Amino acid sequence: MADDSGFAFTFPAIRGREITAAFDGGRLTSDGGVLLLAQAERRLGIADRLAACIADPRDQGR
Repeated sequence: MADDSGFAFTFPAIRGREITAAFDGGRLTSDGGVLLLAQAERRLGIADRLAACIADPRDQGR
């Protein structure tokens, strides 16, 4: 099994404070993965690109 404990992900600063997610906590589980996925989505725009591939016949004015 690979040791990925050196991987860290930096988020944009909020109110001048730096936020970093580090994965060196051992075998822990939490909802922190949602933050990682949300940040990855903001950077990559996967949802917008996927939505552009799906036709939406609804009336946008409603």
